[in-house]
Amino acid sequence: MLEVLGLDHGQEAAYFALLDGSALGLDELVGRTGLEADILKGALTRLEDGGLVSRLTGEPARWTVLPPEHAIEVLLLARERDIRRVRALTQWLGEKHRKGRIGQDAAALIEVITGPEAVARCGQQLFAGAEREVRGIDAPPYAQAGDGSSVNSSANMASRGVRSRFIYGRDNLTLPGTIGRIERDMAYGEEVRILPRAPMKIIMADGQAGLIPLVATPQVLDSCILVRPSALLDALSALFETLWQQAQPYVPDGLGAAVAGEDGPTEDERRILSLLALGLSDDAIARQLGIGLRTVQRRVQALLVRLGAGSRFQAGVLAADRGWWRPTPRPRSQAPGERV
Repeated sequence: MLEVLGLDHGQEAAYFALLDGSALGLDELVGRTGLEADILKGALTRLEDGGLVSRLTGEPARWTVLPPEHAIEVLLLARERDIRRVRALTQWLGEKHRKGRIGQDAAALIEVITGPEAVARCGQQLFAGAEREVRGIDAPPYAQAGDGSSVNSSANMASRGVRSRFIYGRDNLTLPGTIGRIERDMAYGEEVRILPRAPMKIIMADGQAGLIPLVATPQVLDSCILVRPSALLDALSALFETLWQQAQPYVPDGLGAAVAGEDGPTEDERRILSLLALGLSDDAIARQLGIGLRTVQRRVQALLVRLGAGSRFQAGVLAADRGWWRPTPRPRSQAPGERV
């Protein structure tokens, strides 16, 4: 259990034997742990050096545990420092390796990844390795990990303070479950904008790597190109930022600061308004809500009647006038990678 902190079996056994607060001698620890005295002597010395136990004065020697909440916290901080140093070393080694390969072969700037498992693993590594920001244009098909789960790490990135920005094509919103997935990711802090059509599929991490399909419009995502720092990656980054400025911010529920009250929209009307504002057809709305097309048509018509609107456009204007629909204003222009 404590091996993650660098404790071996002997140290862990001795530590747990002392946890009840007793001050124990070597013979007592041998009896409790079943370990040989020589092994316990070395384990106790290392535990004492690590600040986990203290040797009491007097003879025979006896040891007691120091408050775990403080002692283990010190070990955790030390291990975190070690991890940061190893991560920095890994980046340095990777950069040195890339520079060496570039000098020998320009093809080192890109790598073709083949096979669904390899593509999923590469995508997971991009998400897991990002330290500042992940950007992407989301479009099907999606890579599947070995356990069948999609490559998706919004919660994990949020816990690490990594910014996440994704663009979706409006046509992708018609796929069942897409809007629910978007709003779950947004709950973890993902920023989402919508374009009429997603021109391509891409994931970029920290401006250090990008992943794009090998085929422009694949039916199955079984091959990709991994792009390393280069003019090509710079161009992909610039394309994303241009599209990000052009895209419409996605507003969950489409309510913004909508007025609540007895005469406000029902929950069904709220969902329909938010989907209508995204430009979805009745058929697409039916798929998202999991109801029949005729049911959607009846509800849309009832909404128009309630608003006194003769068209969908007029319904949007009247809904905004009543406070039913107030889209979030477009945020100010941001530099690539800027944190808010």
